[in-house]
Amino acid sequence: MKFILALALACYFSSGDGVVYICDSSLSVAYHFKRDCRGLNNCKHEVIKTNQADAEKLGLKICGWED
Repeated sequence: MKFILALALACYFSSGDGVVYICDSSLSVAYHFKRDCRGLNNCKHEVIKTNQADAEKLGLKICGWED
């Protein structure tokens, strides 16, 4: 059962459709799976909820703090 859940989660996040958070700044370089990710601590702009595919279209990469 754990394997199926892990596989489902992996497919969900690798599909590019998962919910992510980005800092609404032209200087942003990363997206985050968690709203409270420490990588968003320095965001001085609005934090926007979007999907992974759209974040990647903006040229953003996964945050280095994400495990």
